[in-house]
Amino acid sequence: MDGVTVITGPRTGAGHLFALLRNFEAVAPSDGLFADGAQDASGKIDLFELEARAERKSLIVLKATSALPREVVERDLLGRPGMRTIFVVRRLIDTYVSLVKATALDAWRTTDLTPVKVKLDAGRFATWLDEQQAWYSSWTDWLQRRAYPVPVLRYETHLTVPVESVLRRFQSTVAQVGISLRMPLSFPHEGLVRQDREKAVAFKVKNWPEFSKALSERGIEKRAFGYPI
Repeated sequence: MDGVTVITGPRTGAGHLFALLRNFEAVAPSDGLFADGAQDASGKIDLFELEARAERKSLIVLKATSALPREVVERDLLGRPGMRTIFVVRRLIDTYVSLVKATALDAWRTTDLTPVKVKLDAGRFATWLDEQQAWYSSWTDWLQRRAYPVPVLRYETHLTVPVESVLRRFQSTVAQVGISLRMPLSFPHEGLVRQDREKAVAFKVKNWPEFSKALSERGIEKRAFGYPI
């Protein structure tokens, strides 16, 4: 069976994408297949594929974050016959603030985080920034060494648009890796509700002036407001 591994990170909007993918008749998406760990990852995928076949699906879509060991991702996901790869990314500073908010309240899906403001440490952010860029870079390098395409979906431009637009973008993205999907005629699955309606990142952070100054002093401000790849 054909498959797509979505290389991503926390709080990138990938969960919203996976919820919307249920609108495709042919697609069996699972962003929580490894929620309890990477043990017997291959067996978990085998079982999920059997269930997908029973439901007459032709494409499984899985999620890989840095919570999975790299050797597991390479061997059991990307090395699986019929598997392709795409990326879902979000502007790094927004990803980090969203992650800190969700972690502070242990609220990952439905809690309204709009009124929550967090205090950030530039040193911790810099460490996280390096880790995220290393995670994404390792897989872009892996794909490029094999002359595979590196399709990217960006949260801000591809996932915060109407449902039909998200799905059309996904359709065109997987077409880059050789997979054809028929667009659904209706969209009963609306995806996830945005937890944070505040758009300006500065208004989400208690100590923004201090934090912003520290980013400039460390020379990482441009990286912070960019993407990992």
